[in-house]
Amino acid sequence: MSQTAPSPSPHLPAAGSRAIHPKTRFLAFLTAIGAIILITSEIWLAAVAALWAAGGVFGFGMTGDIILIALIIPPALWGTWMTVKLAIAAELDPENAD
Repeated sequence: MSQTAPSPSPHLPAAGSRAIHPKTRFLAFLTAIGAIILITSEIWLAAVAALWAAGGVFGFGMTGDIILIALIIPPALWGTWMTVKLAIAAELDPENAD
């Protein structure tokens, strides 16, 4: 009766088992792109909804709408940039490799 010895490290495959290949950079970028699209679409939908709602409730006119755009778009751009940066960094981190 043959048994495989347990792996000395939880990160290494046991003797006799197939090695698990880490995620390639291409697959990591595809995963990051999926997360980026999902999260940034929510950011921009919230920004557009806030502009629409504030414009409808307060009825500012063109000048008020431009001021609202100037207040809401920079945080949305920052959130988009941080989402892109953090998603790519997280997917390329070797500790997150599957």
